[in-house]
Amino acid sequence: MKLKTALLCFYFLLAGLYGTVAGQGLPVSGIVSNKSTGEPLVGATVQLKNAKTSALTDAQGRFTIQVPQAGAILLFSYTGMKQVEYKVTDPAAPVTIQLEESATTTLSDVVVVGYGTQRITKVSGAIATIKAADIEKLKPVRVEEVLQGRASGVVVVNSGSPGSKPTVLVRGIPSFSGTDPLVIIDGVPQTLTDFNSINASDIESVSVLKDAATTAIYGVKGGNGVIVVTTKSGRKNQKQDITINSNYGVQEVMNTIGVLNATEYAAMINEGSTTAGGPVIFPNLSAVGVGTNWQNEVFKRASMQTHTISARGGSDKVTYFLSAGWLSQGGIVGGNDKSRFDRGNLTANINFELSPKVKFILNTTAVLLDGKGVQENSFNSILGSAINFDPTVSKYNTVPNTVGTYGYSNLLLSEIFNPLTKLENTYNKNVGNKLYGKGELQYDVIKNLKLTTRFGYTKYDGNARSFSPLVFYGPLNVENSMNADGSTVAGKFNSVAHEKTSNFNWTWESFANYNFKIKSVHAFETVLGFSMAKTSGNAAGATRQDVPFNSWEFANFTAATGNNTATNTNALSGYYYQYFRRNLSYFSRINYDYEEKYLASFTARRDGSYAFGKNNKYANFFSGSLGWVLSKEKFFQVDFIDHLKIRGSYGSIGNENVNPQFVSIITGGPSYGPTANSNGYTFGDIFYPGSTVGSAANDGLRWEKQIQFNAGFDITFYKRRFSITADYFRKTVDGLLFTPSASLYLGTVPIPTANIGSTRSSGIDLMISFNETFGKSLKLNTSVTFTTAKNEVTATNSDGTAKIPGGYYFNGQSQSVTVFEKGQTPGYFFGFRTDGLFQTFADVTGHATQTGAQPGDIRYVDMNKDGVINDADKTKIGDPFPDFTMGWNLNLEYKSFDFTAFTYASVGNEVYRAYERNANYTNKDRMILARWTGAGTATSSKNPRYSFTDANSNIRVSDRYVEDGSFIKLKNVQLGYTFPAKMTGKIFSKLRIYAQVRNAFTLTKYTGLDPEISGGILDTGVDRGAYPQARTYALGIDIKL
Repeated sequence: MKLKTALLCFYFLLAGLYGTVAGQGLPVSGIVSNKSTGEPLVGATVQLKNAKTSALTDAQGRFTIQVPQAGAILLFSYTGMKQVEYKVTDPAAPVTIQLEESATTTLSDVVVVGYGTQRITKVSGAIATIKAADIEKLKPVRVEEVLQGRASGVVVVNSGSPGSKPTVLVRGIPSFSGTDPLVIIDGVPQTLTDFNSINASDIESVSVLKDAATTAIYGVKGGNGVIVVTTKSGRKNQKQDITINSNYGVQEVMNTIGVLNATEYAAMINEGSTTAGGPVIFPNLSAVGVGTNWQNEVFKRASMQTHTISARGGSDKVTYFLSAGWLSQGGIVGGNDKSRFDRGNLTANINFELSPKVKFILNTTAVLLDGKGVQENSFNSILGSAINFDPTVSKYNTVPNTVGTYGYSNLLLSEIFNPLTKLENTYNKNVGNKLYGKGELQYDVIKNLKLTTRFGYTKYDGNARSFSPLVFYGPLNVENSMNADGSTVAGKFNSVAHEKTSNFNWTWESFANYNFKIKSVHAFETVLGFSMAKTSGNAAGATRQDVPFNSWEFANFTAATGNNTATNTNALSGYYYQYFRRNLSYFSRINYDYEEKYLASFTARRDGSYAFGKNNKYANFFSGSLGWVLSKEKFFQVDFIDHLKIRGSYGSIGNENVNPQFVSIITGGPSYGPTANSNGYTFGDIFYPGSTVGSAANDGLRWEKQIQFNAGFDITFYKRRFSITADYFRKTVDGLLFTPSASLYLGTVPIPTANIGSTRSSGIDLMISFNETFGKSLKLNTSVTFTTAKNEVTATNSDGTAKIPGGYYFNGQSQSVTVFEKGQTPGYFFGFRTDGLFQTFADVTGHATQTGAQPGDIRYVDMNKDGVINDADKTKIGDPFPDFTMGWNLNLEYKSFDFTAFTYASVGNEVYRAYERNANYTNKDRMILARWTGAGTATSSKNPRYSFTDANSNIRVSDRYVEDGSFIKLKNVQLGYTFPAKMTGKIFSKLRIYAQVRNAFTLTKYTGLDPEISGGILDTGVDRGAYPQARTYALGIDIKL
């Protein structure tokens, strides 16, 4: 009986065990690795399809997961890699999965947001992200280049000058006081200028936060958008991999401006002189010849190279990413010797796991900067001189017993010089060293509760030096400082200028992240913290005359011998200033989702700033957002849609682009600055130094406050082949920081800034992407972005009449072409509208009174219908900012070959042609050959008659000089080949070579050098001889050991 009882118990025990095992399912084990490197992937997600069962890979990439039966489907995913589906046929067989890097964002990706991260499916704000793969293919000098056309909602206007900062607009032009977005590098606030210091190969991802839901947590600094840069870090329990990248290229100018050759020029000079009643200047045109095209002389081929080496790996306790990089970009104006930007980077990102709960992160980057440049996009720039200089002059000076290497003109006697002489006498050097990074301590108090304290810093020291030598421009030139025999012109001096700058900026932030769930369906992600920041710096400069031997080698302050005297008070001068700014902030955010279906987020920040009036030191900023993932609803039965989310946000953010408010006293001698204060008193003929008020404070000055609304959706469909992200945004700015009209009681004291302006911006961001694998060998990934923004100034001063002019240039007269005023787009072109040419005197007398006009002159439109053409008829004649921009990125892979092409288009932007000097003896654009020479010979206002006298002022600011600057540029095209593993053997884990062309071609109607003209709000699109972008042919190699 006992035996039967025992057997029965044993039977039920076995049955129970069987039932338990059957309930658990069948175990499946395997390894997940990176296909390109063969390395195991730590933390990859393994999920049973259409179920909640999941697992993560360990430090060796291994996993084990239970499946209910053979035939089950497993989903393998990892951040930045393509998801793989695997059907289990034999549960007992080990599974080996290799994941490939993805060029597109996937639903499992995590994006970096303020003080944390979020899965992209849970984001209810507007974010655009660019990954390392896209950045590395472009090989940019500055990070902003990768945003152009790749991040919807962002407009980037690049300059061709080596290392120069472009114009970056995130969703329109909200503020007059500045448009630069905030830059966050590994959690530490920086500026757009700091992008010249980052090695692009060190970057893991770049995210652009565009709406209030994502930027409000940065409060007063987030008004112009936020660019979040995450650099690479080490990988836990991974063997060290070493990556070497090298790229070498040659740059050349893409286009030159059509100007007259010497014979054509001489004929035009003769015509201009004789029609004005003067003599024939060139009596023998047949002897003039073709002459010199000065653009061909100043444009040179220049080198462009980048080289980086990095090491990445880690153990169980320490992970690291180490890199060293060198970039050198020569300038195509003057070549490497006159225009160049060099940068050296050393980066160490190290993570220490001090205990299972404590982690310390140390990121440090040291940067060496070295550059030199030429005068550009300004009065008498190098390119302006090349376009306007006399083409009859020979390249070299052939006059005996006359100093100077290059030829000179006896017609152009001031302001416009031989551009080669200007280049030869251009001497400057700017070197700097920067150290930036962070120390961050993380403590996991309990599960899902993490405390973080972070100290970020940026230290920069710069040293600039320039030399203005004595120069001979020609025997008749009135601006000579050197005579033809090499002696010094009386009262003229050479000089050297030095400037040393130093700044130290720091931010200390402490915050807590707590993520928790209630009843497994209500998920919360929270953050609460504070931030303290200080910006400080100083600069000291000195100028001294009489540099020995008129030589750059001796151009330093100690070698120069100039001292002030009664007859020369400018021989020795100097200055010093310092500045600082402090901020204190508190912030919090709560993200909520219900079964990842219903999303909500709320952000609050309280900011305090030293920069504002004593009555408004603090301000509060709030934002909220909602999202709904329709594709998770049971009623949503659309099979071809994989994911559909709609979202909206509303909130406030700020702007503190203003100098700190204070009252200053100026003591000393006369001041001839813009306020023309005289710091003292004159009794009789004797001046007695004294003191005056130098600046006034506005105690009521407050932050600019932006109210932003955003509505959008994200959809992926057809097995995630297609994805679309679309947003509509609207931004209004209240309390625009603005300088009002002068009040009489203040006299000549600078007027303090006040909050009296407002703007409004609205537009659409769109990104469409497609990826597919055809067969086993061909892979296609392509994406298109679309960005449009409409901007309007809705208020300036109290009566709305204020106009802030800008876009200054000189074409024989001092001109201003841009204006910021109520009712118009910011920085629009402001001038006279034209209506063809007067053909007869009857046309002149039948038109509104236009002083000085005669047949062949431009007819200007009488906008106010008062019968007189004057400044009251000025109106909008153009807009430098585009109606919309587009980017098209194409990636193809076929077996071991890869192909990348990126095309960027800007539509609706106009350019004002301000590089024509219009002096009697300057060279002319070739369109002058179609000038008016008699009734009916020309009708366009671009082709008036030509004469040395111009009583009608045909050169006044008008739409004659406005051109369509729309363009399509093939920005980057690259063809690469990756050698098979069997060829590289055990030496390389990857070996790739490639050829690249940047700025391969440009389609545009603009007749200037380049339709991309960067600048601030009042300078963008004004072409005074801007430095064009270069076409670059390059070869490169990528190696992984």
